[in-house]
Amino acid sequence: DAVRAVVLGGKLGGSSALRSHGIWADGTDLVIATPSTGGRLPPIASGERRLWMDERFRGGDDRRWRVSVLDALLQQATVVDRASLVASVDSALNTRRMTHAQLQRLIEALPKRLRRLGREVDSRAMSGTETKLRLACVAAGLRVEPQASVDRVGFVDLLVDDWLIVEVDSHRYHDAAPRQHVDRVRDGNAVLGSYGYLRFDYELVQFSLEWCIEVILARLRSGRPTAS
Repeated sequence: DAVRAVVLGGKLGGSSALRSHGIWADGTDLVIATPSTGGRLPPIASGERRLWMDERFRGGDDRRWRVSVLDALLQQATVVDRASLVASVDSALNTRRMTHAQLQRLIEALPKRLRRLGREVDSRAMSGTETKLRLACVAAGLRVEPQASVDRVGFVDLLVDDWLIVEVDSHRYHDAAPRQHVDRVRDGNAVLGSYGYLRFDYELVQFSLEWCIEVILARLRSGRPTAS
């Protein structure tokens, strides 16, 4: 991808640069960051997209083939919704690809409509889908604690209203039989501890987020389980 971006007269930018930095990002196209002064350039192909933006935060060894984390986040802010941007910022902080001091520099460089984003960021998030579901729960008026520690269960993705455990399972880490066994044990211990639990996967959060919130609200209405 990096070679292709350079051949096209640019660098890896936006979501492509973020993923190359190990940061969660929405978007599947190859993003080529191109300076506004770029002249005649080769045509892009299907599945490729140019972003015409000058770099503001050049850094280290990345200058030749990809933009910095801060520039990639600035570029991402021009093409995704607020929740997706917060998800990438959470990931950048969680993976330590960005410091809190750098976050303040990023916020200052964002458009005014996005400068309150810092209030929504939480570096405890372990995935972008976890962030998206957390923000949707908060928007629905729910109390949410990310990466909460639950007795006999361990850390859970989200603890909603102090008793409902909500997990967002990725195919990469939860499809294998050993992991599924661990998940079943965790679910059983949640029952023994009088916690409720729900599990969603990547596709449900990404493409059926409103439905996920409906399910969470319905489960909350049924009330907290009682100990046997």
